Amino acid sequence: MTGVLYHISNLLEKMTSSDKDFRFMATNDLMSELQKDSIKLDDDSERKVVRMLLKLLEDKNGEVQNLAVKCLGPLVSKVKDYQVETIVETLCNNMLSDKEQLRDISSIGLKTVINELPTSSNTLATSICKGITGRLTNAITKQEDVSVKLEALDILGDLLSRFGPLLLSFHPTIQAALLPQLSSSRMAVRKRAIIALGHLVLSSNKNLFNDLIEFLLKELGANTNSSTTRTFIQCIASIR
Repeated sequence: MTGVLYHISNLLEKMTSSDKDFRFMATNDLMSELQKDSIKLDDDSERKVVRMLLKLLEDKNGEVQNLAVKCLGPLVSKVKDYQVETIVETLCNNMLSDKEQLRDISSIGLKTVINELPTSSNTLATSICKGITGRLTNAITKQEDVSVKLEALDILGDLLSRFGPLLLSFHPTIQAALLPQLSSSRMAVRKRAIIALGHLVLSSNKNLFNDLIEFLLKELGANTNSSTTRTFIQCIASIR
């Protein structure tokens, strides 16, 4: 075991301490190591680091949680693709947790991972996108908890912003999930749906775009609610 791997092994051990200060300091030191370009993890170290950081997302101490989620950014480029997929899978599952704090921190984690996915590696990005798009659209259309719906809309917007062209086969499903949100009673939901649609049209095909325009004009003509009327006008303005 090299000096760096031995050091990381020691940090992982300290992260299991009952003392929150030990866990915080060890996680902070791990963050410093992960930010170094020179660091190389072996398979065993990758697995242990990923498992520990995902565990710390449920830590009782908020500061430890926040540090753990920040570690996910630099970690993405330091581990193999299947480990990134494990991280994303766990974060998606956590977003449906009964614990609000875990949902919130996992949502931040997903945004962090999406932002750090290398655009040069279409294989990993495509795999991640395909793995979570269905979950996000399901959360948007079927989730009664508005906070979960809002987070899903946010993350889908980020995904479309960075990797819209990789999601071509999902575009019809995504658009179908977003359109009903424009009539939501919650303004925050409507605003996020507009943002996501704005990202979607940048890479959607002509037929889908025409369907969207037709839908918006039809709803605008039939709508009698001034609040949602403004929403449809704003949406048209954002996609033209």
